[in-house]
Amino acid sequence: MQTLPRYGYHSAKKVSRLGRLMGRSSIARFLKKFFHVYCENSGLHGFRYIVTAETRFERAIWFAICVAAIFFCLLLMLRLWDHFSNNPTVTIIDTSNPIKDLQFPGITICNNNKVYGLHANVIARKLLMNGFDISMTNRLFSSLMKLIRPDKIEIDNATAAWALDTLGYTVDKLMFELMQPCNALLVRCSWLGQIYNCNKIFKTVKSNEGFCCGFNYHYDLSKIGNDSWLTDIAMAEEPMQSDNSSEVLPGVNNILRAPGSGRDIGLSVALNIDATNYKSSIRQFVGANVFVHDPIDYPDVGAQTSSLVPGHVMRLVLSGTKVSSSENIRNIPLNKRMCLFDGESTGEKKYSYQTCISECVQRNAYEPCGCLPFFYPDEHPDVRSCYLTDVDCILTRRSIVSETDFSRKDCSCLPQCNDESYNVFSESIRIDNPEYDSQLTHGLYVNNISFLYVYFGDGSYIEYRTETILGWDSLLGKENFLKHV
Repeated sequence: MQTLPRYGYHSAKKVSRLGRLMGRSSIARFLKKFFHVYCENSGLHGFRYIVTAETRFERAIWFAICVAAIFFCLLLMLRLWDHFSNNPTVTIIDTSNPIKDLQFPGITICNNNKVYGLHANVIARKLLMNGFDISMTNRLFSSLMKLIRPDKIEIDNATAAWALDTLGYTVDKLMFELMQPCNALLVRCSWLGQIYNCNKIFKTVKSNEGFCCGFNYHYDLSKIGNDSWLTDIAMAEEPMQSDNSSEVLPGVNNILRAPGSGRDIGLSVALNIDATNYKSSIRQFVGANVFVHDPIDYPDVGAQTSSLVPGHVMRLVLSGTKVSSSENIRNIPLNKRMCLFDGESTGEKKYSYQTCISECVQRNAYEPCGCLPFFYPDEHPDVRSCYLTDVDCILTRRSIVSETDFSRKDCSCLPQCNDESYNVFSESIRIDNPEYDSQLTHGLYVNNISFLYVYFGDGSYIEYRTETILGWDSLLGKENFLKHV
């Protein structure tokens, strides 16, 4: 029988090992040669001395210096990246922007009176025909304002519920029918010095003071409720272009921009606050509250407010501030940039931080009582509107809500990445009835009328522009440091 030489298998293993060693040796020689050529021809200061120095000691010193420089550069890059991760944006202040580029604010006017006498008389007659007496109806009307400013009511729950059932109204419809209509509150209106029909350029809207009259108000009107009568109101107040097809109604379809500053380049309104028809007021005086707010915001949190009383002229002089963010900000994680762009919030085309906070506060204050206020900014078909029978629960809940921290975490609301805000300087002067006449005042008995002027006081506004402070490509630029080592 033939046998293989004993040395054959071990020889093959030795050859294989030798081949691998030779392969590694050739790779090492190639890398060494490559490194030598690179150092001789590199423009980076110090590297050429690693191979051209006369002694090994000098080469070792230069090698240590270059390695230290590389690690130091990496350390700086890591520190810079850590700073960028925690502070990814920088804000640039620009004070030279023309005011025509800033949106004119929304102006919402709310009469302190929530029960208009002429309308209350009509409803009172219906109640009197169904077993109510005058005392009961008066207590009902005086209690209704507490749906807006919760306080102890003057009527028992059974009588309050009976009144609503007798009328066959929802809470929203009752409060709407009792408001002073916008066409009675607003006597004459002017935009940029031109007189317009107030009923065409103002809408019946909601605010945290109930039903009011809004100019340049572009918070989604589809959210004012799903009742057919409210939808009819919104449709009826849309401009009737058939009267004058060429007429452009300011603030109705598009958000306005004022072409400049000054009293004649803004909104002017003559108001009849009508103290004789006050039945139930949310304040201790006769007057109207004026909200100045972003046109897309629900008038509540963050709105600037001023009180206008009969027989006075009020000037609201505006200054504007704009916050804008570059598109690069979108690439930064939400927990780092801490702001939202339009469309990033679920179901919202136009995101509003103020509206988000307002909705959150009202949900926390009212939903535990099984209802939401009739002036809630969003529609709530599955939750009933709060009525007088819920006021005791709301008052109890108020003490709990007052201790709640409505922070970003509680409300899940973040500021807008692009936003506009307004500061208001107000001045109110009593009318002395001098020999003065204008388009706005002509023919009006000024002792019973109030006048409101809203305009920008400066021809420019301040913009805070947010941009990314650093990108990965900027970090790579740190290699320039090595060129100077």
